[in-house]
Amino acid sequence: MESAGELTDLDYLCKYVHESLQLPVFCKWTYDNHQEFIWSAELAVHPTYPDSADLFRFAAANGKKLNRPIIFETHDLEQFAVVPAMRNGQCMAVIVIGPTIRRNTSELNRDWLIEHGILVQDRPKWMEYMNSLPLVDHFRFLHICVLANWIVNREPLDITDVLQSTMQSRLAAQQQENELELADRREYSIFHDGIVGVNQMLALITRGDKKELMKQLIKATNGINAVGVQSKRSQIRSVKNPAICGIALSSRAAIEGGVYQELAMTLCDLHVQHIEELNELGAIETAVFTAISDFADRVNQCRNNNHSKPVQVCKEYIYLHIFEELTLQLLSELSGLNPHYLSQLFKKETGLTLMSYIQRERIEEAKKLLDHSGDTMSRIGERLTFYDQAHFVKAFKKHTGMTPKQYRNRQSLHL
Repeated sequence: MESAGELTDLDYLCKYVHESLQLPVFCKWTYDNHQEFIWSAELAVHPTYPDSADLFRFAAANGKKLNRPIIFETHDLEQFAVVPAMRNGQCMAVIVIGPTIRRNTSELNRDWLIEHGILVQDRPKWMEYMNSLPLVDHFRFLHICVLANWIVNREPLDITDVLQSTMQSRLAAQQQENELELADRREYSIFHDGIVGVNQMLALITRGDKKELMKQLIKATNGINAVGVQSKRSQIRSVKNPAICGIALSSRAAIEGGVYQELAMTLCDLHVQHIEELNELGAIETAVFTAISDFADRVNQCRNNNHSKPVQVCKEYIYLHIFEELTLQLLSELSGLNPHYLSQLFKKETGLTLMSYIQRERIEEAKKLLDHSGDTMSRIGERLTFYDQAHFVKAFKKHTGMTPKQYRNRQSLHL
């Protein structure tokens, strides 16, 4: 329960942020009576949210589970700084700053209205609303997030922290679908070749230097509108084309950095497919950044796992072929070592026998499928090549301490 003192302090801080930035500020408490406060600015009425409080509530809903600020965008139009007010490790309230717009309305206009299906009779209202939004570029808005977080939480952050938390937030809903798609790709071995190329970011990927890579990506954020036109059909297409090329180049850089080729190509396919399904520039930008940083992470993991090449080759092959029959003979041929020596080497470096490791990885995959898919337990066991349902249940309980059914139903027990 919030105290009167906390309420007063936060009220003062929000008012200070509003007066300093001259931007709308909304605060919604997450406990008890969920009080709300709005420090507004002169904006035209939103065509979809005649009551401006509804627009703020929509943005604030993205902050309940945060522990760091994010930039929240709607329809590639408004941008909001969403800042959780943290007290004793809990989100006491959510503060929303904005809306602002990151591009001149002249860059949106007719194309944006058409791409988002705005009816002709509604377009004047949308143009009036867009023209009323303050213009704040992405780089400055990242700094606004950092400043607001310091004022509210007294926590020093860098703009890379805000960018990273924003990326994680935008892709949280996509993560479950990606896990299932990756499982399907691994099951049916759908792989493609990449293309070769080099530049500064690719060198950072090859080294697995994610920290420096993130700095370079921050610099690239402000230049997203300067992308050369590769297609005349739409602004979205003109951004997707170089984005897809960049992901393909990044996958090749990851291979050069030590990532297993088949894994890099599979991830490349998944990232490209995800971008093709997007229709907002902000989401495309986030997806590209996530893909590039993902490849750098994979390289870094390969370099830090201290496994010999034969063991690493086996682990990556197991990961990619977890839905197939995996035998010691097959892995020994793949690694170029005789089965007995490979078994000894693998156990020495991982602490597990090859067969125990494979079974553990199958159970980890089964947990993902139980969490994120509607497949029956027998179907999951079958996909993961367990002999029968009894074998699957026995192995699952050995590794998790519960049956697959108990694992799938565990969330409902806490409701």
